[in-house]
Amino acid sequence: MIIVILEPQDYSRAAIKTYRSLGVVYFWPALKGRKKRLVEKTADILVVRLKYQLDRTFLARFPKLRMIATPTTGLNHIDLEEARDRYIEIISLRGHTSFLSQIPSTAEETMGLIFDLMRNLPWAFEDVKAGYWRRDLWKGHQLLGKTIGFFGCGRLAKIVARYAQAFGMRAIGYDPYVSKRDLARAGIEKVGLSYLLRHADIVSLHVLLTDKTHNLMQEKHFKMMKRAAYFVNTARAEIVAHDALVTALKRKWIAGAAIDVMWDERGDGSHLKHDPLWTYAKRHTNLIIVPHVGGATYEAMQVTEDFIADLCKRYIRRNA
Repeated sequence: MIIVILEPQDYSRAAIKTYRSLGVVYFWPALKGRKKRLVEKTADILVVRLKYQLDRTFLARFPKLRMIATPTTGLNHIDLEEARDRYIEIISLRGHTSFLSQIPSTAEETMGLIFDLMRNLPWAFEDVKAGYWRRDLWKGHQLLGKTIGFFGCGRLAKIVARYAQAFGMRAIGYDPYVSKRDLARAGIEKVGLSYLLRHADIVSLHVLLTDKTHNLMQEKHFKMMKRAAYFVNTARAEIVAHDALVTALKRKWIAGAAIDVMWDERGDGSHLKHDPLWTYAKRHTNLIIVPHVGGATYEAMQVTEDFIADLCKRYIRRNA
């Protein structure tokens, strides 16, 4: 069996060992010329993080592919229709709730983005680097007494709610698939979407991207938010209608936003050039954009890579 790891930098040694127990492992960046073409034509398993878009054109380079392994819950970097048509199995973190409950990295990042937004920390630091010490220019807001609203109330929202409550915040949430009782156990008051948008000081998006949730949040939703409210997205950019957020910022429907994700992400950053959010962020001090680093901690990446490798091994043994 031929296994190709597309992004081997800092990859878990234990996971690599597991893959080597299944066959020959190649690191894609190290392959060149004829050797690279031969490995691509014979590869059985592709192991990917988020750098590459596994679209139809990319997957065509791997005609014998049987499996794609990705230590992510989101799958929008993979052409799922093409994978289905070619009977390629997708091994991911999606649905492994018990395992994921032990991994708080994205929830921690969400709180970090909230701190940065409400206290103007990134821009205050840039100001200091420029040689200024303008304390009054960067006054912010404390979290105590503020209301955080969760649009989507799964695993991550519940973890963030615990963190927020430690700072004296009220937590409210909208999710038609989670019961009032379940949310109450997490300290979240279940409310309607309209109520959430009108009353939250921070709206934090935690929705899984599917065909049904694509473009779920639109301009009309931002219009309903408080003018002093902030929006945080550590889920997927495609859940928000394209250009809706930049419109909300330009028209001052909201006070600011922090996002960990963007539309049509590319590992080389080429997606930034024509994105109005990137242009806006360079000229304003109320939008933070970070490069999809929610789950990018050494600890989280190691355990998820190990977990996915073990899942692959179990799947292959069951279907041998």
